[in-house]
Amino acid sequence: MDRMLTFERGDDDQSLVVHGDEQGLTFLRDTLDRLLRHTRPGNFSHEHMKTPDWGGNELSNEGHGGELIHHVKIYCWKGDKAP
Repeated sequence: MDRMLTFERGDDDQSLVVHGDEQGLTFLRDTLDRLLRHTRPGNFSHEHMKTPDWGGNELSNEGHGGELIHHVKIYCWKGDKAP
C-alpha cells in the first residue's frame, strides 16, 4: 500500500485517533468529497474502509499505539432522511 491511514481507539477507549501520511489523508478527503458529491438530497450513502486483514485496501494494517480499527463505515446523510 502506498499510503498510511489508520483509525485507532485512544488510550481512554472513548476517543478515535486518526493517523495518516499525505497520501492517506488525501485519500480520506477524496472519499468524503465523493460521498458529498454523489449522495442525492433526501437519501444517504456510505463508504467502507477496511484493512487488508479484513479484505480491503483502504486502511493500513500497522497501527501506531492504539487498538487498530479494521473496518470504518462513513455515512453521508442529505435532507429529511437523516436520523
